[in-house]
Amino acid sequence: MPSSPDVTNHLALQRCSMQWRGFFQALAAEFAAALPPEDLRALMFRVGVRFAADHPLPTCATVEDLQRGMTAVWERIDWGWVDLTQEVGQLNIHHSLSPVSAALGPDHVQWSGGFLEGVYQSWFEQAGAGPLKVAQCAPADAWGCVHLQLAR
Repeated sequence: MPSSPDVTNHLALQRCSMQWRGFFQALAAEFAAALPPEDLRALMFRVGVRFAADHPLPTCATVEDLQRGMTAVWERIDWGWVDLTQEVGQLNIHHSLSPVSAALGPDHVQWSGGFLEGVYQSWFEQAGAGPLKVAQCAPADAWGCVHLQLAR
């Protein structure tokens, strides 16, 4: 039986603990009132870079090693997992079940993805990705699934 939108919304909200949701949504509203979306995205990117520095990956020799190392970090903190797939000229990054959307609320998806961009950019730089850049391809869905790409 397919789930209803009410069930989907309820389960998606469970990605962020009720004790924190009000705090993070008030924080996001204050941020949005004080700064334009491009500045907020840059701020979230810097927060992501800081997070990655605090959660370095082990040395990785392959894309599979990177995926395992990244997923290990996310699973330790209940932030979902990542799937990395190579295509010609790019690496697709599909992050599943990030709690950022549930924590900050749907009104802030325009800039909240900067956090994952910063984390993945920093991790790929640590792994030697050189001049390649991580960019989010679409807003997070209701479940906190985000598609990013690493490319020139």
